[in-house]
Amino acid sequence: MLKENDIKLLLAKSETDAVEFKLAKGGVPASFWESYSAFSNTDGGVIILGVKEDEGKHSVVGVTNANKLVADVWNAANNPQRVSANVLFNHQVYNVDYQGKALVVVEVPRAERTERPVYVGRDVFRGTFRRNGEGDYHCSKEAVEAMIRDKCPETADTCLMEDMTIADLNQESIARYRLMFAQSKPEHAWTRIPDDEFMVKIGAARKDAKGVVRPMLAGLICFGDFVTISNVLPNYFLDYREGVADGSRWTDRVAAHDATWSGNIIDFYFRIYDKVTSSVKVPFRLDERGLRINETKVHKALRELLANALIHADYHGRQGIVIEKRFRRLMFRNPGCLRMSKEAAIGGGRSDARNSRIFNIFALINIGERSGTGLSDIYSIWKEYGYEEPTITETYQPDQTTVTVQVELEEEAATPQETTATPQETIAAPQETIATPQETTVTPQETTDAPQENALGTTDLVLALINEKPEISLVEIAEKLGISRDGVKYHIDRLKQSVGLIHDGPTKKGRWIVTNP
Repeated sequence: MLKENDIKLLLAKSETDAVEFKLAKGGVPASFWESYSAFSNTDGGVIILGVKEDEGKHSVVGVTNANKLVADVWNAANNPQRVSANVLFNHQVYNVDYQGKALVVVEVPRAERTERPVYVGRDVFRGTFRRNGEGDYHCSKEAVEAMIRDKCPETADTCLMEDMTIADLNQESIARYRLMFAQSKPEHAWTRIPDDEFMVKIGAARKDAKGVVRPMLAGLICFGDFVTISNVLPNYFLDYREGVADGSRWTDRVAAHDATWSGNIIDFYFRIYDKVTSSVKVPFRLDERGLRINETKVHKALRELLANALIHADYHGRQGIVIEKRFRRLMFRNPGCLRMSKEAAIGGGRSDARNSRIFNIFALINIGERSGTGLSDIYSIWKEYGYEEPTITETYQPDQTTVTVQVELEEEAATPQETTATPQETIAAPQETIATPQETTVTPQETTDAPQENALGTTDLVLALINEKPEISLVEIAEKLGISRDGVKYHIDRLKQSVGLIHDGPTKKGRWIVTNP
């Protein structure tokens, strides 16, 4: 509860995003409920009744009957004709004596997503407000609809695409995903079923009333191509940008619309996940085989942030997903606000995915944190490494969530041993490994899991293709995995070291042999 000195400090700061003063001379003013709605739908705030505003300055005049005013607030909060939901707890409405004058304080919490939108009166589109700067504003129809989507028990990605079949999806994307699933769960019964049944099992599709298997929105976003997806979601967009510190140019970019790849979120993740972590500092450590260990908890956390941006995005929103990498900074921005308060998200322990089916599709290949500790772990890891605390920002009109993190670059702390490392000891090449939720986490001074223990590494996928077709060419491997020939050669060199891979016969007609399985 606020004390007299707390109110004195708030008066000195005047109104902010989280504080609103009102006169309340004739009882609870009508504008009180606009602020109540605005705070409930944004990030909470405090309304203090009994303060007069005059040309930007505030003076305490008090209220005539504080107890009655408190009762009036409760009566109206419980009246659905006045406001759609009562989000208040008993300890959040009380009166305070300030220099001999009575004030009434109402601490409005951020409403749970199942209660939003909190609106005044009976019209949700006319009575929904949010907080911006020092005032309340009417929410747009788009913002209200986004809150209604989040309120529904069924997540938006379960919507059935009634005019599509599995054939309308990108078949190469499905094949790549199935390969990764098989690598992750080689004995699973789903590895041997047809594609349409597999898509139903993983939650990407379901049968309609006539028994036809059709993709759900989750299946379209994960396995469609850009044109097909954008026909359903006009504002769908994925953009990875890498540039110099001053922002004058991009040195690397991967965008969903460039027509050189599918444009779906699964392929996007694997195209950029090593770009996100490349050049992040790796302390010089060797594993038991004498090879350099190229993973830290920071690498895993950055890939978790990437997965979160894709899993928790509001794909019906007006903006797309943007991942931006600059010197010592990484920014992850996705459409849609947090589905819980920042404090709850950072505190961990609650998992509330905006897209439950997409979440499941990623989780089946060991991507994405199921326990709700993702952001909590990231804050802990950044503190442990002595990095600047990550920032989470929610912005509105359009609704967006942005997470920005500081990273320490490899070149900032290079050692003589690192500069003379062999090719097998250097930092991971693009598409090298994917950290899984089961991966062992350690302190910065300890070594991390050896690369070969990551179940879904691209090196493992290359080996799986070779085992399936020993005569496969480098070009075929590159096409199936969506990587460059140089990238394939890198993983072939790793397999020569780890499993004794050799190529028997001429370049174009020979076959691969594993000499040390």
